[in-house]
Amino acid sequence: MPDDHPPLIDRFPVRIAEIRQETPSVRSFLLDYGDAPFRFRPGQWIELNAEVAGEHRNGGYSIVSTPRLHGRIQLAVKDTPYPSVSRMLHADLRVGDELSISAAQGGFVLEDQARPVVLLGGGIGVTPLVSMLRHIREEALPIDATLVYSAAGPGDVLFRDELEQMAQAPNIRSLFTYTRTPGRPQDFFGRIDRTLLERIGMPENALYYFCGSREFIEDMSALLLGMGVAESQLRCEKWW
Repeated sequence: MPDDHPPLIDRFPVRIAEIRQETPSVRSFLLDYGDAPFRFRPGQWIELNAEVAGEHRNGGYSIVSTPRLHGRIQLAVKDTPYPSVSRMLHADLRVGDELSISAAQGGFVLEDQARPVVLLGGGIGVTPLVSMLRHIREEALPIDATLVYSAAGPGDVLFRDELEQMAQAPNIRSLFTYTRTPGRPQDFFGRIDRTLLERIGMPENALYYFCGSREFIEDMSALLLGMGVAESQLRCEKWW
């Protein structure tokens, strides 16, 4: 009897199919893995292997695309001022270059249950949440989803047009708040706090997914627990 599930392999060769400048500091990379048996769930990340300054280094990046994009995955990578895989992606790599990625990793995934979700993203930490929201929209899942995206200013928002377009669905909201530069009248200003969450209204039984810097994760955990949200409702992704 044939095996319908070929064994997983540690690395998958990929080719850069497209590079786009999404914000002044973030580029998206479309990686083509062809017919390889790569699988992932919205919210997971991969390890990208590359040679930096003569050394083999790995960089971990959340996938922003969805499983519906067969044969390819999309990453959104923020540039850094120091030697790293991220710096190399921005400075050195071009369309057609070849790399390798790991199998998808991490337990920060959109759970298969029809209950409201609140997605809280800080800066580049929004990337796994974008994958989740795209998946909810593409598959028409019966999930009420609210994205609250905190960025330095309007010019730092990833995929703004798409996020606002997705919010036209009756079960999706995309909200933006800025910590440095104010935006449009309908947007918010300041960090995500109790006043903001109470103002926009959060369902009592919602699952909270949040991702960002160490400080952001710690702040969101303390904020939600202080608002009486049960720890069993919290889901976070740590990048350290």
